[in-house]
Amino acid sequence: MKRGLDMKRFSYLFLLIASMIIVMPKLADANEMNFSVKAILPENQRDQTHTYFDLNVVPGTTQVIEVELKNETDNDVTVQTVANTAVTNDNGIVEYTNEKPKLDKSLAIPFSKIASVQSDITIPKQSSLQLPVTLKIPEKSFDVVILGGLYFKEKETDQETKKSKDDVQIENKFSYTIGVLLAESPETVLPDLVLNDVKATQKVGRNVVTANLQNPKAALLSNLTVDAKVYEAESNQLLHEEKQTSLRMAPNSNFNYSVSWGNEAFKTGDYRIEITATDGNQNWHLKKDFKIKGEEAKKYNDSAVHIAQKSTPWTYWLMGGIIIVLLIVIAFLILKNKKKKSN
Repeated sequence: MKRGLDMKRFSYLFLLIASMIIVMPKLADANEMNFSVKAILPENQRDQTHTYFDLNVVPGTTQVIEVELKNETDNDVTVQTVANTAVTNDNGIVEYTNEKPKLDKSLAIPFSKIASVQSDITIPKQSSLQLPVTLKIPEKSFDVVILGGLYFKEKETDQETKKSKDDVQIENKFSYTIGVLLAESPETVLPDLVLNDVKATQKVGRNVVTANLQNPKAALLSNLTVDAKVYEAESNQLLHEEKQTSLRMAPNSNFNYSVSWGNEAFKTGDYRIEITATDGNQNWHLKKDFKIKGEEAKKYNDSAVHIAQKSTPWTYWLMGGIIIVLLIVIAFLILKNKKKKSN
């Protein structure tokens, strides 16, 4: 019975000390939705069932489209609006929220260059208004699509900005995006997939090899499945594999597809990556040799977490020291308690 009691005290004491060591960041409650947006579809909308703009446009013309902004709260709401070019992020998702993305070299007509919109607009309480967006269609005829997005975000007040600087908190701000797809010709342009640079790097403290995949065509690439396999250059023995499904790529965009190296350290040498990909209609078989150099292998191995081959980092020594101190303190308290009871 005494042994069970001592173990209980041991557990309570350990949890108490651990709770003093581990500090979690405070998450603020999510804000309520203070506004909503809705695309007002024009006559040249190709599909009226879509909730985004899918427009058949004429070269050399200017068109004004409108978005309805609604505020059902009892306070005025100021909304920031940006017209962004669609890109593909490294998770294989089409993204419209990046105001200054690195554009692919194959992109001839960025959406952000032909669309203009008022940056800040205040929606009065319990009301709605229509926000105009001007599209200047290029004069040169194009048999492709232009893809972008209208990004709406509630503007922080001066008080909220000061609070976010003074307090260590994470505030959730709601935002909306309405896609805009512009097409001149009804003809379908097929997307493509190209393998560019392959290199060793690191993400969130983990060693990975990234393969830059590019869609050089002005067509959306959807439902993409990618299976990447890494071998030594002169071998067919599989070292690492990464397979992902349901990826999407914006027209004329690229992203870095990551192959995890697991808990293994990088080793200097020559390697080969083979990629099989499909969107259900087209298939791609891509292959490229790459090298991991000694200096970059050492650089990433030294900074990586959970690498079995490398020496124990100082954090492990610190954690081990803390655990030993805790065990000594707990043992001392248990012995002291036993001595007191025996007396």
